[in-house]
Amino acid sequence: MTAVNQATIGHSSTAPRRNTGTRERALTAAVEILRRDGYSRLTMERLAEQSGVAKTTLYRRWRGKAALCVDLYLEVAKRELKDPDTGDVYKDLMYLFCAVVHLQTQTVAGPAFIGLIADALSNPASNADLLADFARRRRGITRSILKRAIERGEIAPQTDVDVVIDALGGATTFRLLQGHAPLSRAFADALIKLVLLGCRAPQSRRAGR
Repeated sequence: MTAVNQATIGHSSTAPRRNTGTRERALTAAVEILRRDGYSRLTMERLAEQSGVAKTTLYRRWRGKAALCVDLYLEVAKRELKDPDTGDVYKDLMYLFCAVVHLQTQTVAGPAFIGLIADALSNPASNADLLADFARRRRGITRSILKRAIERGEIAPQTDVDVVIDALGGATTFRLLQGHAPLSRAFADALIKLVLLGCRAPQSRRAGR
């Protein structure tokens, strides 16, 4: 298990080793800073000092801390999020909802994600391309789930998959940021049933529940 793995799944982290790869050292240091001080205190200068990687080297790999946090988020998500493929769109989406909530509340991907949203609001033009690519990559599993549901006849073939993803992800992210109500299984159940009701195929029984 790499140093990045240890830090992101909750083990106590140690200072990055000099003989590990540049990317691993930088991400491990970023994890430590995010966990301890949050996104606002993460800077490329501080990252260079803590990781032992030259700032010029960091900037050759990432154009700034937002790009680094995209890399970090996707690294953690790759391990935490799996495509369940149960054969039932409701079960798939419930599984994914619980995994995403864990990712964003129990791992370092959470502060990275919240920081990226803050950056998007304060610097929309400078991060537009980066965040568009980030959104595309984050939506991959949900897109696969919904496309399979269309193929099985659970939801209508004319369903706008992107709108469904926005409805599910937007409501979840709103609760994450607003904190006005819990990201509970009851909320997931109600949200998923509501969205699936809107795109149910005429002959589908399972998607309507």
